[in-house]
Amino acid sequence: MDRREFLLGSALAALPAFAKSGAPQGSPESHAGRIRIAHLTDPQFGFDWTSQDNEAKYAADLARFERAVARVNDIKPDLVLITGDMTHKAEDLSRDWPRLLGMFKVPVVVAPGNHDMGQKVSKENRDRYLSVFGSDYQSLDVKGWRVIVGNTQFWYKTELVDEQLKYEEWLKAELEKAKLYDGRVILAGHIPPFAHAFDEGNSYENYPKEGREARLLAYRNAGVKFYICGHTHRMSMHGYKDLTILNAETTSLNFDRRPFGFRLFDAVDECDWSYKFVNV
Repeated sequence: MDRREFLLGSALAALPAFAKSGAPQGSPESHAGRIRIAHLTDPQFGFDWTSQDNEAKYAADLARFERAVARVNDIKPDLVLITGDMTHKAEDLSRDWPRLLGMFKVPVVVAPGNHDMGQKVSKENRDRYLSVFGSDYQSLDVKGWRVIVGNTQFWYKTELVDEQLKYEEWLKAELEKAKLYDGRVILAGHIPPFAHAFDEGNSYENYPKEGREARLLAYRNAGVKFYICGHTHRMSMHGYKDLTILNAETTSLNFDRRPFGFRLFDAVDECDWSYKFVNV
């Protein structure tokens, strides 16, 4: 995908906010139109190179995220999507997130990250996460689009093998249903399928290479046009055939030295879309 294709998109439209939280409902046959998603990623309160327990950094990250919430509420998107690593330490999840979720005036969905679930999903971490966010994978209809929010930690070894198999079956069924949406399908998860090239080797930043191409093929066969993610702490846009992979700036630490902020994804279809930066 060339730069011109990435820059395709129209001006942001002023859309009404939903009156209350929860998944806005629609159908593939009706209400298809422009969708606006505020994409925030890796708030990761307390992430610091010099300390694993830095209260000053936690407070700064939290304050910055609160500013992001205020910007989101002013913009009034159709949906807020947060793609994981909500805190640096999993045990901090219940510290501020119940309050923060209540600050949003628009629907919010969250995809869990490795700092939330553990590199290998554990029962303790998952139970804690579910107690705060309610679910670790879900799907919803927004303005005639299908949004599928996954738990990419289940692509790795875990002690919760039964839950992993259940997730894989759920995603398979969701991708089959997504075919009804005529390409208006967005998949979201914390870890990107790849960070630079689809055939790159295994690293901390990508899906395991074994099974990666098969998963990408399944996404494309289901009509997924956009994959929205986080994890790398770098803003990036990549293409895999007709699938666009989008990764935003964070509000905690950006390895590419980008300013703190988030992205506003605005789309009518796969050819008419934009992904604009919002500074905090």
